[in-house]
Amino acid sequence: MMITRSRAYLFSLLEGALFYSRRGQLINKLFVLLILLNVGAIVLQSVPEYDARFSEVFHRFEVFSVIIFSLEYLIRIFVAAERENPNKLSSWRLRWQYMRSFEGVVDLLSILPFYLSAFTTLDLRFLRLMRILRLLKLSHYFKGLTFFVSVLHKEAMTIGSAIFAMIVLVIISASMMYHLEHQIQPEAFGSIPDAIWWAVVTMTTVGYGDVTPITLGGKVLATFIMLMGVGVVALPAGILAARFGDELQSRKKHLTAHVVKALKDGYVDALEEHELSRLCAQLDLSEDELQQIIEDQQLSGEIIAVCPHCHKEIKDRRNAIKV
Repeated sequence: MMITRSRAYLFSLLEGALFYSRRGQLINKLFVLLILLNVGAIVLQSVPEYDARFSEVFHRFEVFSVIIFSLEYLIRIFVAAERENPNKLSSWRLRWQYMRSFEGVVDLLSILPFYLSAFTTLDLRFLRLMRILRLLKLSHYFKGLTFFVSVLHKEAMTIGSAIFAMIVLVIISASMMYHLEHQIQPEAFGSIPDAIWWAVVTMTTVGYGDVTPITLGGKVLATFIMLMGVGVVALPAGILAARFGDELQSRKKHLTAHVVKALKDGYVDALEEHELSRLCAQLDLSEDELQQIIEDQQLSGEIIAVCPHCHKEIKDRRNAIKV
């Protein structure tokens, strides 16, 4: 029983209703600080002078960080059993779901380089590069990153189609440019793969200027590619922007429906507030947004607010929220 209560509390602190509490925010800030310090250490360690001078400091800090991140990883596996379970899965199946999720893989990769370096002879430069993946751990503490990953997952097919169209256009334009410019500029357009570099730089409107067409046909093709590139390259960004707005509105509507249900008796009691806060955390929405939705529903006039104690109508409907 003690273990169950502790597990529920830790889950609420890391992912549930207490995530936005003062204690939860303090823990989040400490983890964010540790992640940023780790990234700073990795960057500084790439400077030979600093690496030689502070190698012992870097090593001790790495050991300390790995201990903290390893404990966090184990705790998240432990509390994963408290996640929403509509399919009635076992605790171990829920834990396995977390371990296979984006967050679980990132948490594992953030500590894996240290253990690999201790038991294998892999290139240390590669292992150091893997440590930079700790930046992705910020998805735990900045809910917007989780929101972004969710949108990417839902629009994967659409974005994949847009990227496929870009790849096809790049290959076609590179092939055409190769045949138009190869004889005049064999050093710049010596092969189609060489021309692909030009096509990507031109289509993305970066325009380094290191490779440019000089024939009339090449210039006409380049003009067409630049005009086409503006629309094609911007297509995934437009898809994501539209989906972000739709996803946010969808989540707010879902939360609003639960708020309306909770306000049927005119006020939000402590249990309902706890459940709404938990749902708010799962939807990656803030407590301020939740309170705003509650106030909007009460002020809309659709719900008659009553006192939670005497059940009489009250004029200040915001007082119906039991804090």
